Amino acid sequence: MKLYKIADFIFGVHMDESLDIPENFKKFEISSSPEDIQTEYFIKIVDELPEPQGECITTRNDLQVFQNGNIESRRMNFVGIPEPYGVYEEKSERVIYSYFKRSFLSMLSADTVFVSLFAMEKRMFAHDAMVLHCSALQVNDGVILFSGPSGIGKSTHADLWVKHRGARVINGDRTLLQKLGDRWMSLGWPICGSSEICHNESFPVKAIVFLGQAPENGGMRCRYFDSVKQLISQLTINVWNPSVVEKIWSMAEDLAAQVPVFYYHCNMEKYAVDTLESLIHDVL
Repeated sequence: MKLYKIADFIFGVHMDESLDIPENFKKFEISSSPEDIQTEYFIKIVDELPEPQGECITTRNDLQVFQNGNIESRRMNFVGIPEPYGVYEEKSERVIYSYFKRSFLSMLSADTVFVSLFAMEKRMFAHDAMVLHCSALQVNDGVILFSGPSGIGKSTHADLWVKHRGARVINGDRTLLQKLGDRWMSLGWPICGSSEICHNESFPVKAIVFLGQAPENGGMRCRYFDSVKQLISQLTINVWNPSVVEKIWSMAEDLAAQVPVFYYHCNMEKYAVDTLESLIHDVL
């Protein structure tokens, strides 16, 4: 068994050590006492997946969720391929079995696929943390988060800051947000999308910028309720769980009250950095 830590969640993973797992996930391995473990996962490679137990409560094009009392199970597949590759099955809060189909074994090392076996966003909700779709950029002693729909230019704009301001990308696709004390922090997350940039490091969040595309550069600070709506649109949410949805709204409201949120439309040229820097100058 190997131990890992994401935010303040410490968990153990039992699996065949010869299996190839994502390099990003390995960055979260720790040396600790087994007594610190909060949950144990057992990863099993099988020829046939077990049937999830309970009632199917939600169906997406890549996921089915089942509920049996307080126990949740999931069946996962790739979009466009109806055959499932994995089944997540809770035995209890502390013991979880995840089954992965042998015929898909070459995909196990993909970070999105491997992390799906842990239902990790569910564990994060229990630890008052949430995942935001964004590029996390270190500027001085904190981070700016560039968020928005896929393809809007988050990575491109972050690269402009790297080139022209000497900034540093911490994660090119997502970050984990958790309030520590009175400050919201951007923490490491083992999924980085196509950017291939993933660091297990934490920084205070200075600003969140929702990007748009336009010929001319310009922006404004969002009003509070607009900030909350923008955040909700890019947070990972288990919408089938009403208590989780309520908690995410509450956390997003607190985040919007504590961290300045901006809307910025730009053309992705060098001057886009200058204009945004002027807009958020007070928080840098």
